[in-house]
Amino acid sequence: MKKILSSLVIIIFAGVVTCGFLVWQRYEANPEQIVPYPYFYNFSSQPIKPEAPILIIGDRMGDYFSKFSVNLAETISVNLAKPIKIQSIARKGQGLHRTLHELKSLTQWPQILIYQGGSEEFIENKFHFSEMTKIKSNFQLYRDDRIETLLILYPWLSRFIYEPVNRVSISETPIFDEYSETNYLKRLDTELLLFEQQLVEMVNLSKDRNSLIILTTTPINLDEPPRKVCDFTSTSEVEIEINELREMLKANNPKEAYKRSGELLQKFTGNADLLYIHGQISKRLGLLDEAVDTLLNATAFDCKPWRTSHVQNSIIRKVARNHQVILFDYARMVENDFLTGTTYFDEIHPQNLYYEKAMEQLGLVIKGVLKL
Repeated sequence: MKKILSSLVIIIFAGVVTCGFLVWQRYEANPEQIVPYPYFYNFSSQPIKPEAPILIIGDRMGDYFSKFSVNLAETISVNLAKPIKIQSIARKGQGLHRTLHELKSLTQWPQILIYQGGSEEFIENKFHFSEMTKIKSNFQLYRDDRIETLLILYPWLSRFIYEPVNRVSISETPIFDEYSETNYLKRLDTELLLFEQQLVEMVNLSKDRNSLIILTTTPINLDEPPRKVCDFTSTSEVEIEINELREMLKANNPKEAYKRSGELLQKFTGNADLLYIHGQISKRLGLLDEAVDTLLNATAFDCKPWRTSHVQNSIIRKVARNHQVILFDYARMVENDFLTGTTYFDEIHPQNLYYEKAMEQLGLVIKGVLKL
């Protein structure tokens, strides 16, 4: 009997020690973080003291946007004794994760933040492919309101709640990566998940700091064709059909081309080139809504992420709506003139007159909010 009891005690003790070791191992492997990002920064951002009440943030699109901030200041300052100042920290290569890191270094937050970006989210690797299942699982936990509240109150519990993930180290200088189609498709869902969560965190931070945030959508040059058709959407048959559609357009036969491309879209879904050519045919026929919708879908199915797509803009609209913040739909403003002529001067930037128009409209929005 004593031997049996001794054996039981030993087994129970071994079980407790093993469980304790596994719990400690999980605690050590996990950082303390409320939001389970699969990356960390191996550098500290320099403290930034804003020199203006309005701050523009974002990537290369935000950088170009800020070149017209004088127009914005003039619109806002019409009835003011001194022109309002506007500052920008947007720059090329500044994915939203880097923008967030920089915002956390502000010594004080500005009165207004204006975000214009989303065009360079895929240029830098932020997670390991092998960890994607764990990343999604951790975010499912985080999006449970009860768990989020618990972690806000007791951040150290994140070490036990989240599954340990091998995180990517983010260096001070962005490392720009080229990805194959296969890698792009594998990482797409996780990239979009991170983009949405980063937007939400930026909105929440601005509210906590009593800063008014304005999210803006990014215009997309719909006349620029997709760079890469995903292999799984392409066949020799559809390529022949697309070439025939192009010949129909050259022969000035858009009505017949429109009928045929519409039939092909029912058969071959998700082919970026087919979506693009159908959109261009619709444009030729003056069908603005159909042309814009189809060409936006073509950007979503482009297998080379070289610019903002319809998907990122949809996420920006969703976050603005769900979190009740101001949305300036710059993309839609440009899209409304799609049939009027040349709306872009290069692959990604609208004509300057649209920036001037955007600053005027945005200025009126800000004047209304500030009651100037």
